[in-house]
Amino acid sequence: MIEKRVLGYIERYHMIRAGDRVLIGLSGGADSAALFHILRKNCHLLGCTLLAVHVDHGLRGAEAARDRAFVERACGQYEIPCRSVEMPVRRMAREGGLSLEEAGRKARQQVFAEMMEEWGCDKLALAHHKNDQAETMLHHLARGTGLSGLCGLSPTDGIRIRPLLCLERGEIEHYLKVEGFDHVEDSSNSEDHYTRNRIRHKILPGLETQVNKKAVEHMAQTAQILRQADTYLRGQGRALLERYGTEALFLENGFFREDAVPAYYGLREFLDENFHAGRDIGRGHYERLLDWGRMPVGRVLELPHGIRAQKRYGGVSFYREDAEDAKETEGFSFTLRIPGEVRGPGFWLRCRVIPNNFRHVPQKTYTKWLNYDKIKNTVEVRTRRPGDRLAIDARGGTKKLKSYLIDCKVPRQERSRVVLVAQGQEVLWVVGHRLSEAYKIQADTKEVLEIVYEGGSEYEGRGTRIDR
Repeated sequence: MIEKRVLGYIERYHMIRAGDRVLIGLSGGADSAALFHILRKNCHLLGCTLLAVHVDHGLRGAEAARDRAFVERACGQYEIPCRSVEMPVRRMAREGGLSLEEAGRKARQQVFAEMMEEWGCDKLALAHHKNDQAETMLHHLARGTGLSGLCGLSPTDGIRIRPLLCLERGEIEHYLKVEGFDHVEDSSNSEDHYTRNRIRHKILPGLETQVNKKAVEHMAQTAQILRQADTYLRGQGRALLERYGTEALFLENGFFREDAVPAYYGLREFLDENFHAGRDIGRGHYERLLDWGRMPVGRVLELPHGIRAQKRYGGVSFYREDAEDAKETEGFSFTLRIPGEVRGPGFWLRCRVIPNNFRHVPQKTYTKWLNYDKIKNTVEVRTRRPGDRLAIDARGGTKKLKSYLIDCKVPRQERSRVVLVAQGQEVLWVVGHRLSEAYKIQADTKEVLEIVYEGGSEYEGRGTRIDR
């Protein structure tokens, strides 16, 4: 019955497709052990390949060695490829100014991303369940959050899937007992100096015994409702960006006259996509930004990470003001490795050549697809040079890059920092802005050059954020 429910949940959210390589984060605890056995037993039905990775945080000595041996023995018994990785979590916490809990999460993220890349995996299976969902909601609520934070954990989140989110912890433990599957117990789970453990041991049981015995189930249902509302508002925010945004980092005045709720969602997506702002920009910053459209021309609002919003005629432009970054960025030039990756001042560029099997070309700001058939010479990643031109229409019309940047209202101090992908003086892509019309994919294109730009030190490696 449990396996049938999980398989139905996987199908409902299209978590796994035939041919997928699925990496499971396997600690050996009850939750991950149950997920391991459910996926292992049903891989033939799902049409997937299962692989496992175990992360040793280097904190629990002999107990950690026991967990590692348990995981490797279980995987070996069923011939599941497995890798165990030890991470210096205590040192990561000390050097990064993080709690052990935060450093452990960061370590897992790093290992998962590296193994996904090395093994060419399509999905990362995590063993979160309904009780984790309730704990996350309570944690976010107590710490201060918006609607997105109250949504908790999503069944699918990009490459991450959570097949056990339809089960409560008690159901998982019952499944292991009935099926006769072993697991290990992490003694740190009983210690209350971790925030989540205090919620797990004291707050949730109190809600279930003193308020409503179905508190966990009801909170999971509420999370689903909130997620639907959040998805709708995200869509409304994106619609505003499409209506009032330009290819330059500029939002027209009309954006700031729209209803505050969808505008807030639009601003949040705009800053996250273009500046990877994350959590450091809070609700107060967004409220000030929403009022910024009514400020006098020339006024500048300073945001975290050197992000600036400046009121201009017709709207608000955004840029990053960092003297050190500007000094490092100006005047660089690298040869683009095809396929391969290149690292510049504060960014990575990865590329590969793939066959043209696009029914429609996705529209993303920092991933572009070019007609590789037309690329004959060395491609560079560089800043602008005199004589650079950009094709702006399908008939072959071009424009000086300087004129294009001025037309797009790119601030003067930002123009020398714009990253270009170019072939000679022919600009193929103004990163963050426009793709050359001459290199767009056509119906007869045979091969496609995919280029992914990842900016900021937080994007070293894959640049993918993955939960525990």
